[in-house]
Amino acid sequence: MTDHQIYKHKPVFCFTSDVDWASEDALAIQQEIFDRYDITATYFVTHDSPSIKSWHKEKKIQVGVHPNFLPGSSHGNSFNEVIDTVMKFAPDARCFRAHRCFDVTPITHELFRRGILYDSNMATNLQQELAPINHESGLLRFPVFYEDGTHFERRQGWDFKEYADIFSQPGIKVISAHAMITALNVPTPEFWNQLKRKFPPDKWIKISYAEIAENAFEGPGPKTFLNDMIEFVCRNNIVIMTMEGLYQNFKTAG
Repeated sequence: MTDHQIYKHKPVFCFTSDVDWASEDALAIQQEIFDRYDITATYFVTHDSPSIKSWHKEKKIQVGVHPNFLPGSSHGNSFNEVIDTVMKFAPDARCFRAHRCFDVTPITHELFRRGILYDSNMATNLQQELAPINHESGLLRFPVFYEDGTHFERRQGWDFKEYADIFSQPGIKVISAHAMITALNVPTPEFWNQLKRKFPPDKWIKISYAEIAENAFEGPGPKTFLNDMIEFVCRNNIVIMTMEGLYQNFKTAG
């Protein structure tokens, strides 16, 4: 039986991914890293993806929903419309993380009413000693420890060895990777903005292996950082749980 307070004296890792309308080829590149280390990641889905459906059916991944509540969302024009849309992509989802971590009381209450039990809808920047949060809505919240977009926005380095001690400290370590950031190995905000200009939304969701190979950054970046992080966690036999595993083990420990 798992120690229900283990995160207070050891790191507990959980690997997740915001799909963010990633192409099938980008998703496959990231999933290859998870497969290499036998990691069951939780994908927060934004659209209908044949790859995610297949991996979920094969029990290679778990799924949550990634609703976009911002103006102009393709998911809908109201909170309920957006929730209706994303729940069609993952009808059995028990967790969510909103796009840009959008968070207001009517949303969390409605998601809990619809059967969402836990979330990872708060982003931190390598905050130590993270623990479950009993949200007032009834949700159990597991804040993000590391997010690749935050890492490049804050212009933090991509040599994992420099961060190994931080990642080794006690606390829940929810890792949030984005398939497009991983596949294209985006190292800086400038590189990211250049890609977004080159590939508008209608092309973004269809980016191919060839286009990824042509445009990906070749030096140290989020892709190498993620790989080195997972290799470090596995080499040191650090505890890894899925999002569902976090909920099952710590739902009475928040």
